[in-house]
Amino acid sequence: MPIDHWMTFSTFAEQDHFEYPRGAYRGVIINGNMAAYAPDGLAAFLLEKTAPETKYLIDPITHAFQHDPGLISDQQGKPKRSIQSLAEAYGSPIKDIVGTSPLLPKDLKNDGVLQAFVKRCLSYQSNQISTRMADSDTAKYMDDSNELHPYALVAPYFYLKEASIDEWLPVNIRAAKIAVDIANNEGKKCFGAVVVDQGILLDPPQLIQQICEKMAQVPLDGFLIWADNLDEQSAATAELRGLLALARGLRGENKKPVINLHGGFFSILAAGNLGDGAMTGVAHGPEFGEFRPVVPVGGGIPIARYYVPGLHARIRYRDAALMLDQLGALNSAEAFHEKICDCLQCRETIAGDITNFTKFGDGVTKSIRRKHGIVRIQFPTTEAKLNCLRHYLQRKNREYLAAATLNADELIKNLRNGEAEYLPVAGSTGVSHLRIWQKVFDR
Repeated sequence: MPIDHWMTFSTFAEQDHFEYPRGAYRGVIINGNMAAYAPDGLAAFLLEKTAPETKYLIDPITHAFQHDPGLISDQQGKPKRSIQSLAEAYGSPIKDIVGTSPLLPKDLKNDGVLQAFVKRCLSYQSNQISTRMADSDTAKYMDDSNELHPYALVAPYFYLKEASIDEWLPVNIRAAKIAVDIANNEGKKCFGAVVVDQGILLDPPQLIQQICEKMAQVPLDGFLIWADNLDEQSAATAELRGLLALARGLRGENKKPVINLHGGFFSILAAGNLGDGAMTGVAHGPEFGEFRPVVPVGGGIPIARYYVPGLHARIRYRDAALMLDQLGALNSAEAFHEKICDCLQCRETIAGDITNFTKFGDGVTKSIRRKHGIVRIQFPTTEAKLNCLRHYLQRKNREYLAAATLNADELIKNLRNGEAEYLPVAGSTGVSHLRIWQKVFDR
């Protein structure tokens, strides 16, 4: 069964590599605040840097306004410019409280207030980028103007925690019902979004069943799901089983589309033959975004990481080099391509000389001022970052294809082979996720 491969747009610096390999992706996920910050640039990106058949969705990120205002404010304590623009587009009550207090369920209690808010939210998604695209010279050569509009509209949604689900779930349901009516009247698809904390995943029968039963009452065309900061490579069995239960419950008997906004190889397997199509699509960013916290946190120092195919994991370059050397994969270019990776990027980078594997980890040392003085830190070179990025994207494309075409027994065999091969060099901790994934899929 085919799996829809979605990519999350992050920065314009990555746009030349976004559709790599070209034609591999179903669509692009764009965050609402990015659409507010640079609509003209995004319109040009979609028209000029993606394949003609590539769809796009705008995540309205309405949950951002229910958190501590400090999380969406700049160093001066004012709402970030993109967030302020988003709030203005969404109108009351969002624009009235942004930067001063969090949105509460009582702020949307009035049906008229909620109706107006939902209408503005959907209008923003429909028009923010599409109108810019329509005004461009490139659009003049398009046969169907409908290609300029989002693949579907996303109903406003709010983050569901174990402690607050009874307060926010009814708001999500009311907003989704209004959104469906508006979208249907405009002849457009409408998706709902279910964003949960890990506490909900750890209590699958009750809370997940409650969410799925309530959502099933709304005639939505599909769903976006997001499990807060769920790293599939370190997640426990119970969390992953909860994610599967949520996806399968939302798909229901009608097999509605379910897209995981932040997923890794476990979600890809779940969407494919091993998971019997528990999801229909999985999104990630260029070399990141396989998991993400709902509440943003600061970034760390960038380091070179090589995606090890047998582990389905990005590994710090020096650790990856040590493991691959112990496996004998760095004895020659031929051994490397046979044992580890023969993708186009690896072949071009190594170019028949295994010593060129260092080009995935080359760095430059810079002096950085820290609290206790100056420290010397190595940053990956631009070439190393590009090599790692393109290798990662090619391997991800292969993963989507494998999960969709190999049968369940073959996919499990691949996990077992990876576990057996890397156990001696990565240890039980380094391969534990492969073992847990097999267990979750009851194999």
